[in-house]
Amino acid sequence: MSGRTRKQEDVRRMLSAGPAALPPDLARRAMELGTRIARRRRTARAAVWLLLFALITGLLLWAAVAEPWSRPPRETSPPVEGI
Repeated sequence: MSGRTRKQEDVRRMLSAGPAALPPDLARRAMELGTRIARRRRTARAAVWLLLFALITGLLLWAAVAEPWSRPPRETSPPVEGI
C-alpha cells in the first residue's frame, strides 16, 4: 500500500464516519464570547475617547495659560539714548 493510497483510505474513513457531534451549549458559549468581545471593544473605545478628550482639554488649558504664540518679555530693557 503506497502513501497515496493510505491517505485516500484515511480520507474515505473520515468521510464515512459522518459529522462530529457538537456540544449542546455551543451556541450559548459563542454568544457569551461575542458579548464579552463587544463589551471589551466598547470599553476600550470609551477609554480612548476619554483619553483624547483629556488630552485636548489639557492642551487648550496650557495654551490659554502659557500663550505660546506671544513673544516672551525681554530680559533687559533696551539702552536709552538721546536723553
